[in-house]
Amino acid sequence: MAHHRSSGGESIRSRGVSRGVVAALLSILLIAAVVVTWQDLGDQIDRQAEEAAAQCVEGRESVPIIADPDIAPGLAAVARNFGATNPVVRDKCITVDVRPGDAKITLDGLSGSWDAESMGAFPAAWVPQSSVWSADLAAAKPDVIEGNTRSLVSTPVVLAVSPELDTALGGRLDWSQIPTLQRRDNSLTDFGLQGWGSLRMAMPIGAQSDASALAAQAVATRVTRTAGPLTTADAESPRVSSSVRAMLEGAPLSPDGTPQGAAATIADAPDAARAPIHVVPITEQRLFQMTRDDDRARLAELIPTGPTPIADYPVIRLSGPAVTESATDAVAEFIQFASEPEQLQLLTELGFRGDAPMPAATSTVTFPRTPNPMPTPENGAIVAVNRLVYVPASSTASAVPSGTAGG
Repeated sequence: MAHHRSSGGESIRSRGVSRGVVAALLSILLIAAVVVTWQDLGDQIDRQAEEAAAQCVEGRESVPIIADPDIAPGLAAVARNFGATNPVVRDKCITVDVRPGDAKITLDGLSGSWDAESMGAFPAAWVPQSSVWSADLAAAKPDVIEGNTRSLVSTPVVLAVSPELDTALGGRLDWSQIPTLQRRDNSLTDFGLQGWGSLRMAMPIGAQSDASALAAQAVATRVTRTAGPLTTADAESPRVSSSVRAMLEGAPLSPDGTPQGAAATIADAPDAARAPIHVVPITEQRLFQMTRDDDRARLAELIPTGPTPIADYPVIRLSGPAVTESATDAVAEFIQFASEPEQLQLLTELGFRGDAPMPAATSTVTFPRTPNPMPTPENGAIVAVNRLVYVPASSTASAVPSGTAGG
């Protein structure tokens, strides 16, 4: 019987390509691919470097921003993160330089003559504690303001009091009652507090004392029964002027002219009833910073009924010969960057309120909801109340420490 030669398996393998040759070919192809990829990567890096150099053809520019000392550290951290993105504006490499500044000194410089030698470079933007200052600047020199202001974060104005006084007044004190309680002797007996005397609310007008002016705005809004924003006509009325003067006349002095100085006096008093100061308006953020390390509550956050005044930290973009177009655009880009949640958290973790997580509550500050924020008054109304609060020391000697600057 005949047998046929097999045509499969072993015969094909015997006529196939050697494994060594295949491996050598694959190695050559792999090496070639690596070389091409490396060359492409090098060309891409060179192109990016050339593009970056071309974008920065106008060199580097430092963009100065002056901010309230409470918010300046957080904004400076945001500015460092912004710089890490290598921002280029109008062919200039941008660095944002945030520095703290006193509001009264800054206002005087912006509305008058800026002395760069003593005050530093003219700012491209200013972030004071509240619209108390933007309204004054708009009234004094409107042309220096570029566009509309906006806020990144805010903080309510509250009353710092002793825990004992908070227990007695909590939920029972309205902003409209403050002038009468301040003026009348032994007025706290109305709340069952024998031997406490009158309200003894300090009204500091030293550094970072916007809370005093904002508290006066809240009282003015309440006593005039204004449903919307406080109007200029209402703020200039005799009823408002008499109410604000009642808050100031006989107000106890803060040791250093600041809200935190007055709050420390309350916290350190061995006998709350006999303390020289019972109450002081203060921003919640500042009160949080003062008490975040306290093991026990030495102060309480009292929020009167009625509209709650807000320190809004407006971002005021500035204009003038010293502010370049690239600086103006850089401020806009920086504020947009700072609005991102991960950047805002650098501010909210300091106790400001914004669209980012808040820090843990302290024994004093629990960050309660603000159900009734006070509408921002008209600019003319803000200025009118400022004129009542930030008076020369000689005009209200009992309310203002000698030599204290307003602001």
